[in-house]
Amino acid sequence: PPAFRSYGSGPADLASGLESRSTLWPMGRRADARKGDVQRAKVREGDTLIMRDFLFVSFFLGHKKGDAARRLLSECGLLETAMASPANRNAWFGESHSGVSLRLPVEDSRLEALLQRLQQRKVAPFTRLDREYSVRELDSADWLVMRVATAGLWGGVDYGQQYERQDACATCGAGAVPVAPLLADLNKMGKKPLDHLVYEGHLIASRSLARGLERLGVTGFESLDVRTQRRPPSENFVWLRIAGDFPRFDPSSTGYEIEDCCPACQRAGHYGNWSQGESPCAAVPTANADMNLSWEYYGNWRQTRRTEDGWVPVGGFRTIVVSQKARWAFIQLGVRRIVWVPMRTAPPAG
Repeated sequence: PPAFRSYGSGPADLASGLESRSTLWPMGRRADARKGDVQRAKVREGDTLIMRDFLFVSFFLGHKKGDAARRLLSECGLLETAMASPANRNAWFGESHSGVSLRLPVEDSRLEALLQRLQQRKVAPFTRLDREYSVRELDSADWLVMRVATAGLWGGVDYGQQYERQDACATCGAGAVPVAPLLADLNKMGKKPLDHLVYEGHLIASRSLARGLERLGVTGFESLDVRTQRRPPSENFVWLRIAGDFPRFDPSSTGYEIEDCCPACQRAGHYGNWSQGESPCAAVPTANADMNLSWEYYGNWRQTRRTEDGWVPVGGFRTIVVSQKARWAFIQLGVRRIVWVPMRTAPPAG
């Protein structure tokens, strides 16, 4: 996604990661409970699971350097690990090779050996710190960042979506709200109960999921029509339009950066940082809804799209912040492939 950064390709960066034990946009511990089996995901008395950080490394030596990649991994004691990983199932075709991906605990000394050898070869790998939270940490958080861990659907401004711009920033487009029905490539939904738009992040849900959330009393959203281009509104899916607004993140939040911030409103131009630990913090009003959108807009707001109205910005996407009640509703309804990031709360200003 355009809002994410990758920093670090050498031992010094790994050492920094070891010291801070942090990461941004973590994969998190998945909530694997199915409907009617929620208790299996709850932490048990005496559970000693703790947060862990992992380093993801992906590198490519060249299409004709499959043997060289094997030797390199063998020198670091990582060949068997790489060969056993499903991510590398099709990495080798005889001598040919298409790249290697590894994900190991940051304290694994073999990672530093690998990064040193890649640096000697002047190969710059992609690196990312992933954090996995314990069930206890997730269960104890009052508020959590929610991310749908799918590739996403095309739609919105890419499909000529119409917007209400009464409260939108004239410079970056932050505040522009799609006019229902939302346009999305619903052909890619398949049997998924939940997905999101690639650039703007709007949630698409099955009607049964939307009804389930309403039945469980989750607040802060409304179910509106969604359709593909040149077709009537879908009978099976809805746009979960999140109406709740979350306060601006506190300056003590970590794992974020600002680049090319909108000079008019300062809402757009926020990004994540792969090399830092994401620890959001905000002063949360007691009357907040269960589902909210962040004040900040993430991604490249200058990434304007061509519509019938010409080249128009829409700000990017807003992070979804939910209450613990909303998190357990999604778990109870059997929704998987969601990443949860616990949020710290700060006292209200003044």
